[in-house]
Amino acid sequence: MKRRDCLGLFGGVAAGALAGALPAADALAAPGAPAIGSPIALPAARLLDGRELPAAHWAGKVVVIELWATWCPFCARQNPHLDTLHRKNRDRGLEVIALSIDREVDAVKKYIAERGYQFHVAMFDDSWRAAIGRPKGLPIVWVVDRKGRLARLEIGELFPEDIQDFAGLL
Repeated sequence: MKRRDCLGLFGGVAAGALAGALPAADALAAPGAPAIGSPIALPAARLLDGRELPAAHWAGKVVVIELWATWCPFCARQNPHLDTLHRKNRDRGLEVIALSIDREVDAVKKYIAERGYQFHVAMFDDSWRAAIGRPKGLPIVWVVDRKGRLARLEIGELFPEDIQDFAGLL
């Protein structure tokens, strides 16, 4: 059993309060957000480095999508693990794209450059919102399988072993 799954198993007020503070993903889903198992038509992405990835780029790949912000401490802890996942698995057909909700594109560019992340980075826009919805919270991770179906929706910080499990969809 993983650490994230164990939160509700420990006694005590703190663990119970923390587990209770993390409602199920379905409870947080925004109206129109896709359900697990539903097909997702991922849009084209204008990356911060200026490249355009067409919608067809995602076809046949496992795509890990993170909604994040430069000011989010949970995102800061999670992003290195997503970068490791991307580096180890991109040649096997796994893509990571981080969609920032920041208002200042230059701040996002600086953040990514300072950390040397190699995963794809774009701004969260209406085309992505239409494709994947916008549950409440940060970070949020959607995992789309090779057949283009939503396989996972995770709200809140993930542990390294949770992120590594995404490679199991390859």
